[in-house]
Amino acid sequence: MSRRPKLSRRAEDDRGVALIEMAIVAPLLALLVAGIVEFGTLWRDNLSAATSTRAAARVASNLGDDYLADYEAVLSLNSGLASINGATIEGVLVYRAAAANGEPSSSCFDGAGNPRSWSGECNFYSAADVATIVAADCTVSCSEFPNNTTCAGAMSAAFCPQTDRVTDQAAGLTSVGVWVRMSRPYMTGMFPGTGVTITDRTVMKVEPA
Repeated sequence: MSRRPKLSRRAEDDRGVALIEMAIVAPLLALLVAGIVEFGTLWRDNLSAATSTRAAARVASNLGDDYLADYEAVLSLNSGLASINGATIEGVLVYRAAAANGEPSSSCFDGAGNPRSWSGECNFYSAADVATIVAADCTVSCSEFPNNTTCAGAMSAAFCPQTDRVTDQAAGLTSVGVWVRMSRPYMTGMFPGTGVTITDRTVMKVEPA
């Protein structure tokens, strides 16, 4: 008769210890699961960005010196990036990839590292420009991308497809690159900061005419 209270107290002590252990372990398990989700989706989104820039560079390469080369490349890029939930495009560069490592020229960035257009080197498209391109219908004619030899007044004036991209193989084909920077919020909200920045680029030779 005297042993039952002792066993009951021991069982209560065990339950108390289990609750304390769970209180300690549960946050660590939640953080582990959140980390798996975040890094898993980030890996997937980086892969989507790489696939999208590759598709856009292929479009720019295939169109060569067609006046709608940038238009079609940006459309392709935007379509591919639509699969990344919550991502916001901060800027797109279509550029002459003359460097051995394929990076855009330093002229394509200002002192703060922000992308910009530069004559004969790169065209910069802001988030607002991308939205304008997506909303435009350039299948026949388009005021943003006029069919002329100077690209005067066009978004693509700095690195004009018609004058700055060589499609003559004997003269040396231009290597054209597509670069994108976008912000992507955290999925779980369990990490410091608002999210991550994804940057990717792809370079291809312009197809010979």
